[in-house]
Amino acid sequence: MNIKERILAVLHGEKPDKVPFLPYDNLIPRGELERTLRNKEMGFCVRCGTYWTEQPNVKVETSVKGNVVTTTYETPAGKVSTAYKAHLGRGVESQQLHGMIRTEADYDAAIYMVDDTVFHSEYENYHNAVLDLGCDGIVRGSGIEPPYYESVWFYWPNIASWVVAQYKQKHEFQKLLRALERRTERLLPVIIDSPAEFVSFGGVSGHYGPTQYERYDLPFYQKYVPILKAKGKICSAHAHSSDLKFLKHLIGQTGLDVIEAFTPPPIGNLSVSEAREVWGEDVVIWVNFPETVFWSGPEETRRYAVELLKSDAPGDRLVIGMTEMGTLGIKDGESEKVYWLGMHALADSINEHGRYPIEP
Repeated sequence: MNIKERILAVLHGEKPDKVPFLPYDNLIPRGELERTLRNKEMGFCVRCGTYWTEQPNVKVETSVKGNVVTTTYETPAGKVSTAYKAHLGRGVESQQLHGMIRTEADYDAAIYMVDDTVFHSEYENYHNAVLDLGCDGIVRGSGIEPPYYESVWFYWPNIASWVVAQYKQKHEFQKLLRALERRTERLLPVIIDSPAEFVSFGGVSGHYGPTQYERYDLPFYQKYVPILKAKGKICSAHAHSSDLKFLKHLIGQTGLDVIEAFTPPPIGNLSVSEAREVWGEDVVIWVNFPETVFWSGPEETRRYAVELLKSDAPGDRLVIGMTEMGTLGIKDGESEKVYWLGMHALADSINEHGRYPIEP
């Protein structure tokens, strides 16, 4: 099998020749490391937008002062703004300073912008990405997100303000959620008609617990996952929270096909074997391999990788990826060497011990 055939076999419930190794394409630096890893059958997961948006009745102005970029949105319902700090260096190009909702007075304008959003398909981006990647991986298209999961970005990075708003600005917050679901309904046909079979579908951020997940997210998944699956879509949630243990039973009720960015111990608190026991044999667990393990050396990386592979034998619904840090921890020659050795130890372990069927 080539890399594309391998990942498609896993996603379609068929038998691969071995466990696919597909990091996000933007997390692997181009050059010698990439070339040598791809020679060991590492592929890529390329994320690609399939639509563009406009807000025809919103006037946008951007100002720059030093390295702070402020964007002001003027609507018939009022003004709001966002700001971020740019040019912060390698790995962290920018950092948001404030979101558009900072006071109760900001809701009307923010909700107006949500309702004014118009979606336009841009499927040629997907076709071009598939053409460029060829058989070296898979392209994942745009999807939809639960409104509650999405709402935090209106307050970001002030998560405390988002939490307080749900109690002290309850009426306005609920209006925002309803507006976000109306926007989802307008986006849905664009996603359904998209040529992308494999699509993103929200995630688990760790910003809230089981009570909120069951109240807000679970009904959303149970409503929209069947709609998308009936249209032939493979739905994938980005579950990068390190605290999945307390949500595992609820996640298992979503009907999602793929749980990706799944980070096992020592970073996360839920093992692959424990997740498999709850989610069943059909769900694809797409692991975010914790780069932290690399610092224990290549031998420990191999031991950890082999144990991880064997924990999900026979391995036909398992993908090893990297979805979070990538080269963010590389600061000097020593850390670069740690990363190189770790990546090769991981690739070698998959090639040697990830052949289907894996023996437990």
